[in-house]
Amino acid sequence: MNETLCILLIDDSALFIHRIEQLLSERYDNVSIAIAGSYEDALTMFALKTPHVIFLDINLPDRSGIDLLVKIREMNRHVTIVMLTNNDPGEYLETCMRLGADYYVEKSMGFDSITGITDKALESLLKQK
Repeated sequence: MNETLCILLIDDSALFIHRIEQLLSERYDNVSIAIAGSYEDALTMFALKTPHVIFLDINLPDRSGIDLLVKIREMNRHVTIVMLTNNDPGEYLETCMRLGADYYVEKSMGFDSITGITDKALESLLKQK
């Protein structure tokens, strides 16, 4: 299989980014990972990489991840967007899903779901080809 899935990780926590990057790199041979730590960096990386999946933290240092969710959805209706939070899991769930998130993952409890979501995105990419 030679299709490469492009994933954009948007989070200002270097530790969390490292954990996800390590998890994905160990599990997949055909994944390209781009990283952004802020709203502005994320817009730049989104334009440069055209990712298939975005893991997006709600709390970014320069602006809300929810604002970024809205902006990305305006630019691309097909990218899979996974909202990440350390907040109460229900606090933003309804808002994020209404605004176009595909998944909502609580960081400390839902870490294992990241590979499942990535598996689905990779399957979808292969079906499109």
